[in-house]
Amino acid sequence: MQVKVYTPQIVEIPSEYLPALAKRAADSLGDRAGEVSATRGHLVRQAVQDGLLRKFDDLVGDDGTVDLVCDPGMEIPLELENRTLTLTELLDALHVKRTWGDVKAASEAA
Repeated sequence: MQVKVYTPQIVEIPSEYLPALAKRAADSLGDRAGEVSATRGHLVRQAVQDGLLRKFDDLVGDDGTVDLVCDPGMEIPLELENRTLTLTELLDALHVKRTWGDVKAASEAA
């Protein structure tokens, strides 16, 4: 019998890498990036794919996907001011230093 076991580990991703990771994660989802809630998992899996977390290289499959879960049971969406962010909104918030009201207004206008 084979059982996949996930053990808790803490990883550190420098803040300056977050915008680029969010961009590549959003790009990989294409048009769905504006609908999918951003999670820590999106950022961590992208960091593994990009080679920033070498100790997880063995979790990258032959097809390039990363077999890694950050929040057991379900991946908890990232929030800003009590509002769930999509990957596109997260990218906007990280990439351009503006207020949450500006990000929210831009996403509602789109």
